[in-house]
Amino acid sequence: MRKPSIGPIVVLCVFVATTFETQADDFDTVLKPLLAQHCIKCHGDQDANGDVDFQSIEHSEQLLTQPELIVRALEAIDTGAMPPETESALTPDTRATSVALLKTMLRQSSGSVTPERLPLQRLNRFQYNNAVRDLFRLNRDVFALPEKLMTRHDDYLHASKDSSPRATLPQTVQVASHSLSPEPGLSDVKPFPKDLRAEHGFDNQADQLTLSPLLLDTFLKLSVSIVESSDFNSETVGIWNEFFLPPDAGADVTQVIRMRLSRFLRLAFRGPVDDETLNRYSTYAIERTNDGLSFTDAMKKVASAALSSPLFLYRSPAVIDQERQLELASRLSFFLWSSCPDDELLTLAENGKLSDPDVLNDTITRMLNDRRIERFLDSFPTQWMQLENVLAATPDPSIYKYFNFDPDASASLQMVLEPLLLFDTVFVEDRSITDFIAPSFGYRSQFLSNWYAGKIQPPMVDRQKIIANNEQNDLQRQAFQTSISSARSDINKLLAPVRERLLQARKLQGQPAPVELHPFAAWSFDGDLKESVRGLDLVAHGEIEFQDGMVKLQSSFLQSLPLPIDLKAKTLEVWFQLDNLDQPGGGLMGIQGPGDFFDTIVIGERKNRHWISGSNNFARTKDFPDSPEEIATNETVQLVMVYTEDGTTTLYRNGRPYGLPFQKGEATFPREQSSVLFGLRHVPGGGNRYLSVRIDQAKLYDRALTAEEVAAAAAGLSAFFSDAELTAALTSSQQEKKLQLTEAIAQTEVALGNVPANIDPNNEQRMATRAFEEDLKQQLRSRDFHRIEIQDSRQGGIITNAAVMSMTSGPTRTHPVARGVWVIEVLFNDPPPPPPNDVPPLNEESLAKDLTIREQFAAHREHSSCAGCHTKLDPLGFALENFDIGGRWRDTYDNGRDVDSGGSLFRKHEFSDVAEFKVSLQSESRRFAKAFTEHMLRFALARELRPSDALAVDKVVTDTQDEGFRLQSIIRQVVLSSSFQQ
Repeated sequence: MRKPSIGPIVVLCVFVATTFETQADDFDTVLKPLLAQHCIKCHGDQDANGDVDFQSIEHSEQLLTQPELIVRALEAIDTGAMPPETESALTPDTRATSVALLKTMLRQSSGSVTPERLPLQRLNRFQYNNAVRDLFRLNRDVFALPEKLMTRHDDYLHASKDSSPRATLPQTVQVASHSLSPEPGLSDVKPFPKDLRAEHGFDNQADQLTLSPLLLDTFLKLSVSIVESSDFNSETVGIWNEFFLPPDAGADVTQVIRMRLSRFLRLAFRGPVDDETLNRYSTYAIERTNDGLSFTDAMKKVASAALSSPLFLYRSPAVIDQERQLELASRLSFFLWSSCPDDELLTLAENGKLSDPDVLNDTITRMLNDRRIERFLDSFPTQWMQLENVLAATPDPSIYKYFNFDPDASASLQMVLEPLLLFDTVFVEDRSITDFIAPSFGYRSQFLSNWYAGKIQPPMVDRQKIIANNEQNDLQRQAFQTSISSARSDINKLLAPVRERLLQARKLQGQPAPVELHPFAAWSFDGDLKESVRGLDLVAHGEIEFQDGMVKLQSSFLQSLPLPIDLKAKTLEVWFQLDNLDQPGGGLMGIQGPGDFFDTIVIGERKNRHWISGSNNFARTKDFPDSPEEIATNETVQLVMVYTEDGTTTLYRNGRPYGLPFQKGEATFPREQSSVLFGLRHVPGGGNRYLSVRIDQAKLYDRALTAEEVAAAAAGLSAFFSDAELTAALTSSQQEKKLQLTEAIAQTEVALGNVPANIDPNNEQRMATRAFEEDLKQQLRSRDFHRIEIQDSRQGGIITNAAVMSMTSGPTRTHPVARGVWVIEVLFNDPPPPPPNDVPPLNEESLAKDLTIREQFAAHREHSSCAGCHTKLDPLGFALENFDIGGRWRDTYDNGRDVDSGGSLFRKHEFSDVAEFKVSLQSESRRFAKAFTEHMLRFALARELRPSDALAVDKVVTDTQDEGFRLQSIIRQVVLSSSFQQ
């Protein structure tokens, strides 16, 4: 047999030896001098800032044994964080050479370290819900999910593409946040507690998802409650017929159970099920049916048992090579779908094809286009941007009254949707992730557009204008009323001699002397509703008709214009006929005051007999005794109600007192707020109806008549003459003159009625505020978000939006440090250490009120333990100071001082405002892409990143840079990375 050649082995050994030798030389000539000159002063063994010690590193081999230290040195040098500002900066060549060498050493160091074994990974709430939904093909969530911050109410993620090469979102989308009142799941199913979040904000990290005995018991109860829910039935469960429906008669039940469980458990346990496991679950189901349980209930029991199994609750790492593809399938599905692999993924894994590059690429494409990708968009963006915090934002109501104006639809629920919609757009349209920083577009609701446009407050009415208009209206009314009074005076002058002549004629005929009653207003109802002198013409409400000089009211009423005088002592007189005796009662004639205050003559029904009462508000009602005599059909009856100044009320029927006078208390009806009514609606035993009556004539007196005067009125001895009588006694020329005056009065009254009523400025402001707040509620509850073009570079993006600005502020002021921490964590994945315990918080009460926030923090930053972090954080936070606690733009503080938002990014990008700050951030696109990839990789792997992952991140960034760091490209490369596929 021919011996193998040793040539290649020799070449390989020479190459490796040469590589080590080259690295050792480079370490001695490049890194060691750099560490000695710039690093050891602060990171020596006596003063190891940040727990980084370079003093003991003498040879490259020593550094190669510490991959974590290589990563920290690499990041500090590559980003320019080191050397510090007090040291001279590295030259570009030195920095590039050092970074290249450290990457080579990291690659070698990571390759020589045995990877840590992945821990078991329990399903979190979101994953559990989705896995159960997919397993049973449920048409709803299992339980409420407040961690889902956005609900899409239309299908814009999966709408068909137009002719453009890339998908685009529509101009208007419908979304809402139901996080404060999440949509319920299955009835009587309660979720387990929300999962702990790691310091970066993700809730899927394996080391946080522990399982206590109490939680295990919760899982057992939960699995039972799901299948026993009344909502768990054939209408909601997609696999009902193929899994829970009993087999046909004569079928081999044992074989059916095994066949159904084989398919079910393969999906539930995310891979093939061995015979022992299948036998255990099949036997359990068969025994339940043998115990008398129905087939459906037995299958529910076994399904519940599967949901509480560790094989379902936990994702375990592969133990043998044959399991690695299944592990990859699960990692992929939980990354993109937050759920178990589907049948196609499992089949590829079982056949060993999933890791094939072409197959994996096609699989990624399929999964990105699948409806279940919505779950990735429901989990990663909210946790990456830490947006749950906006729901806890509570601006001082004295500053932002309308932030939490509607407890069921706070402003934060609208705000949180803006950055989430931006993420959706960048994903669907496969845009560059730099659009997260400074996009040219965005989605906003009407509320958000108004919010950014200026202070949201009710419109202020122009009080001076209203007062001026009222005064002008008063002048017009006064002029018209003067004209009417003058015309009526002329009519009275015309009629006075005629009235006197008619009185003398009565005397010559031997009739008793008439009594001078002189009603304030009188109506004879001879074909119209007009009163002759004082202009208290009646307005009909409902249909009326005139019969034989009377007006008929049935389901209708009459009302005068407001009275021009105050009424305290007064008299109501009405002549009427009832249509029948069986009708329900009602108001006959009355005075209506403000609100429900009234004085009324009432006809009522009691045991088929009619009664009469006087009313004045419900507390002043007085019923008179039963009438000793019934009112006959078509009988003309006179009723008079007399109210004296001391509040005594007396009722008269046909001129005679009816019952005893009674005390009702004083009641004044103010001018311009009171009116005369006929046919009022009343509520006797028969129900809420109008009185059916014919009224012959009626009079209102502005004084209390005596008993003699009432009797005279009943006997027709009043000096009152109807308008028809007086007009008939005029000459033809006098009648023409009266007609002209009457028509002039009518025209002037029309003009008077057209004068707008005076407006109360306070009431007008209340109405404006009420209308504004009703509209605001509608805006806060609206689901419509419209795509807008962002023309102001200060606006838009995931940084300068109301959600992030609100959640990084306190109730009364902005928190630049919190904003700086958010930027450095989210955008650059470089979270600062917690503040030292010995540093007291900023005492705002002791600070001068005329200081800016930057000046207030100056002394705080001088603390030696704080200076290092503040040097990094403050420029990032103060760059956003033009945005107040609600995310609105401001140029000055409340004390009048100008906002200073200038600073420097990474000590190399100077900016004077937030627009230039965004430009600086975009110039660091590779650094942002690196941090974004680190966040996504950690989310995908559900664990902290290790030194070896830095190489995978670097490759993802490099492979996506030429395409401009498109979001879907980054997702794809994360899946294809060595870290993801290990």
